Amino acid sequence: MNDVSPKEKIWLSARNNLRKHLNEDIYNRWIRSIKPINYIEGKEFILGVSDEFYADWLEEHYTDFINDALRQACGKKISFRFEIGHDPQEYEGVNSEKEDKQLTNDEFREITNCNPKFIFDSFVVGDGNNFAYSAAKAVSQYPGISFNPLFIYGGTGLGKTHLIQASAHEALKINKNLKIEYLTCEEFFNFYIEALQNNRLSVFRKRFRNVDMLLIDDVQFLANKTKMQEEFFNTFNSLYNDNNQIVLTSDRAPSEIDGLENRLVSRFDNGLTTDIQPPGLETRMAILRMKQEEQTVKIDDDIMFFIASRITSNVRRLEGALIRLTAFASMASTKITLDIAERLLHPIIVQEAITKVTVDIIQKKVAEYFDLRVNDITGKKRPRNIAYPRMIAMYLTRELTESSLPEIGEAFGGRTHATVISAVNRIRKERAKDKKLDHSVSIIKRQLNNN
Repeated sequence: MNDVSPKEKIWLSARNNLRKHLNEDIYNRWIRSIKPINYIEGKEFILGVSDEFYADWLEEHYTDFINDALRQACGKKISFRFEIGHDPQEYEGVNSEKEDKQLTNDEFREITNCNPKFIFDSFVVGDGNNFAYSAAKAVSQYPGISFNPLFIYGGTGLGKTHLIQASAHEALKINKNLKIEYLTCEEFFNFYIEALQNNRLSVFRKRFRNVDMLLIDDVQFLANKTKMQEEFFNTFNSLYNDNNQIVLTSDRAPSEIDGLENRLVSRFDNGLTTDIQPPGLETRMAILRMKQEEQTVKIDDDIMFFIASRITSNVRRLEGALIRLTAFASMASTKITLDIAERLLHPIIVQEAITKVTVDIIQKKVAEYFDLRVNDITGKKRPRNIAYPRMIAMYLTRELTESSLPEIGEAFGGRTHATVISAVNRIRKERAKDKKLDHSVSIIKRQLNNN
């Protein structure tokens, strides 16, 4: 364990302690996939989990257990908090068979960073995703031949990552000798920055330009990063010219990514571009039934219909709702009724209503209200007749969506999070004293809620 970082040593010890005090089902369901993110000595331990529902449940039911386990592991009391957005499969720091055996660096390189559950057989096909599914499957069977590049876009939690990782698994099943790299665009960027800092660009290029398949999630992260776009353009060309497969995902179509160079848009559009739409009711029910098979506790069909009819935009949230109900049923040893389901899922249903409003819709509505173009709202011009509506759009995006400050900044022409904070605070303060402004904001909000 000489190569294990302090945060991993502490969490390994804490996990082993938690395993002794919790039954195996609870440990496997809630504790095992938590990832140690950061340890600020003497101050705070940051633990990574997949989503807010997971974090809420852990905080409500296991805070004392985790506090005690970390205190024993550190030898003193230490505070902790959860950070969402970490796939449970990312943390492979501890072998599932032997909790205290650390994998060596060589072994890590043998393990794909794709989720083993993300295969084609576990993907529920419906009207909104069948074309993307077929394209991803074709790419896995004939890399570099069928569709190159393959560009899949759509909203958060609709299955883009599932599909491209499934194509990697399927391709490896057909040909185990393929060299495949899967990573997020942010990870690609971080590798690039590290290579620049350490004068190892040749190593970086050798790694990513000598693969049979390159799969990159969230390429909208390239926006407004000129040097990074240059490097990615050259990597893309190298792979494409050698007939090596490229698969990309984004939250929007290539032409709609502000701050993306035209030559990259052209390259992305040169292959097959396909979107994924939110699943219909029948598909949502099929997803819940498939996920139900993985659960020990079973939920009645009328409860699953309630979930499917109220959560419509996001597969990840749909699955999270089912997990919340089955976990409660398991913990409380009770049958889930409609009243219980409504109470437990109320925060999720409220969030569902909020997240139907997107930054694109907000920009469009604000532009229409002030008789502007969307490009004016997202552009660099700063006259008051544009700058003020832009601040209102940033304020509404912060109020009505889950977007982070950096994400909002990116959506508004690559502005900094400090600019976003300033705009949000200004509109918030001025609404309180300017009745005309408050009236305008209220009208736009009403239009958005009725969208």
